[in-house]
Amino acid sequence: MLGVILVVGVVAIFLTRGFYTSADSAAAGSGQAAPLPAEASTDRDPVTVTVAPVSLRPIQRTVHVVGTFVGYDEVTVTAEVSGRVVELRHDVGDIVQPGEVLLKIDPTDYRLSLEEAWRALELDAARIGLPVPVIEDLTPEKVDALVGEVRRMQGRFDINSLPPVRRAREQEDNARKRYERAKLLREQKVMNQEVFEEQQTLFVVAGNNREQAEMDSRAVLAGIKHRLVLLQIAAEKLRDTEVLVPKPTRRVGMPGKAEYSVALRKVTEGELVKDSAGAAAAVFQLVMDTVLKMNAAVPERFLGEVKVGQKVQIQVEAYPGRVFEGTIARMSPAVDPANRTFQVEALVANPVRELRPGGFAEGEVLTRVDPEACTVPLESVVSFAGTTKVFVVRDGKARVVLVTPGVEGRGWVELLRPDLKEIARGTPVVTSGQSQLADGAPVTIRQPRATSGPTRAGAAEPRD
Repeated sequence: MLGVILVVGVVAIFLTRGFYTSADSAAAGSGQAAPLPAEASTDRDPVTVTVAPVSLRPIQRTVHVVGTFVGYDEVTVTAEVSGRVVELRHDVGDIVQPGEVLLKIDPTDYRLSLEEAWRALELDAARIGLPVPVIEDLTPEKVDALVGEVRRMQGRFDINSLPPVRRAREQEDNARKRYERAKLLREQKVMNQEVFEEQQTLFVVAGNNREQAEMDSRAVLAGIKHRLVLLQIAAEKLRDTEVLVPKPTRRVGMPGKAEYSVALRKVTEGELVKDSAGAAAAVFQLVMDTVLKMNAAVPERFLGEVKVGQKVQIQVEAYPGRVFEGTIARMSPAVDPANRTFQVEALVANPVRELRPGGFAEGEVLTRVDPEACTVPLESVVSFAGTTKVFVVRDGKARVVLVTPGVEGRGWVELLRPDLKEIARGTPVVTSGQSQLADGAPVTIRQPRATSGPTRAGAAEPRD
């Protein structure tokens, strides 16, 4: 009988302890403090702890993005004319300036075409007595000057001053005089009708010859204009035998001078460059990389926070620990319905070409500053079994409050969406001794020893 009584007593003690333990766990899981039984609060000795107040401090809000670098400008250089490559001036990795020669194509055929166009112009000009300058060694630059001079001469040229037209007019005037004299003699009955009609016919023919001379002269002048165009085309083709680095005309937002890096060379010396189906043949791939663009996708939920002009702090695996600064320059006006993101473009200065187009990057878009974020010391946060909590001291007892950590700084952590009834500015939170605490346990606050030492320059002081 005595054994039965002892067993019942032991079972009752275990059930009582299990009840209190379950109550404590339920209170911690709900984020509310559960009162300890009266005998626990009176029998348990106070736990000595240190505390620190909840502080409000400004925190920079960011949006995490991943993206890819591309050149500020990328261009495929093409050869406008066909021919054999006779000289390569640059190769992959070279830095080239706008206007520099990349390669040369054999100019022999194009120089002969230019000579042919010039001789045809001389021939047409000789037909009407139009003087043109004598040029032996033709170059595209000399042709440009020649075309301008001939056009100025044509502008001052009177068609009536051309030799064929002058000769025809003189013949017409002479025929008119003979006709008028014959007309007078006919009226005086001195000249017979046959001779008069002959002089009349000669006058009409002379007029027709003058009109024909004027039309022929106009045709020759128009032909000279056509020859000038052909001459310019031939000069341009000869000039295109030197493939040059293009000159950008629009560089919005790009600091410093424009220069390119050779990303790809597609031909070699001796190779025949030919266009296919009228398309120009690609010979070089150039990229402007002193300023790069980072194209990144931002989730749709941050549409109201990300703005043009915001700074971006970028990191790449090739330079661990380094931060590259960028600025958002453009935002897509549309959201991609496939992944619910929108594209942003950030400009990143790359003066020494450490970053490479095509590389992967991660960035933090600095959106706004939260002036009064709730923060606690880092050592006050306790994580166990998938829950995160802090102990606050209220009425001499420790109370458990479940929290969600946010931004973490040097020695502090932000509490996201805290319950202001449980945690507010100045609320003391336990920073040491948490391992001995349970919800509702009595505590004794130990004052920290005074310390002296330098404060880090520029550190933001919390507002308690």
